[in-house]
Amino acid sequence: MPRFSTGDTALLERRVASYLDDFPNDVVCPLQIWYEGLGAYGVPEPADTAAVTDVLERRDDWTPAGVVRYEKFGTQESYKRVQKREAAADNGFRQDKRIMVQHLFKVGGLYKAPDGRVYRVVLSEVYNLRCFEIVDGHMTGGMVKIHPTSDLAKSLVEVAG
Repeated sequence: MPRFSTGDTALLERRVASYLDDFPNDVVCPLQIWYEGLGAYGVPEPADTAAVTDVLERRDDWTPAGVVRYEKFGTQESYKRVQKREAAADNGFRQDKRIMVQHLFKVGGLYKAPDGRVYRVVLSEVYNLRCFEIVDGHMTGGMVKIHPTSDLAKSLVEVAG
């Protein structure tokens, strides 16, 4: 089976666009596109990663999101979907209110839920925040997993620790 080639820029842009148009999440990294979007295998060469990154950089609907830890890909420079004004209105969000996703939570940070419970984030991943409830300054109970785009995650407010 031949290795995927990023040499054909037009084909690469079409394949990446097709993948991102149907992509269900708001954060992606070049490795995720390499493996899942392009169906490539093996470790990509630096030139391959750079080519995918260049495609992401040219798109106006994705913007750099900084470093995000992925369960499958490790720590990667990532991109987040830009929320368009009409999409914001459809979702009931004002344009200036950001939708919280995992890279907006600080590992070790304390966040207060609307019911008054306080959680410490111990691990932030693409598909969940792993937290412990804090009572009297101590972690209590079992680990709580919160999906980073859930209503609960969106309602969490950072508090001083």
